[in-house]
Amino acid sequence: MNLLFQIFGLVLIVGIPVYLHACVKFAGIIQAERPEWIERCGSLRFFYTGRFTLADPNVQHAILGIAFSSRWREIGSSVAPIYVGRIRFLLPFLLIVFGSLIVAIFVFKP
Repeated sequence: MNLLFQIFGLVLIVGIPVYLHACVKFAGIIQAERPEWIERCGSLRFFYTGRFTLADPNVQHAILGIAFSSRWREIGSSVAPIYVGRIRFLLPFLLIVFGSLIVAIFVFKP
């Protein structure tokens, strides 16, 4: 069982930075080509002034919404499909791995 936790940990340690890199790069592409898609003003927007746009949860939600919809096809960048593919694969995969890790912790009690 120890090997199971090590494998889950390794997958999460490698997968999360790759996922975050894809999100940041895709956000940059959207910001450059279609900034109106991610300019959302929530009631708590003033907390995020002066920070990177991806720090705002509304922007994060908008980026995931674009990645999981068909609107990303309107972006002219040649690398956008690569980042969208990574986001579409890694988000569900990492959520499944994390959920399995939580269940394994409660079942096997390492």
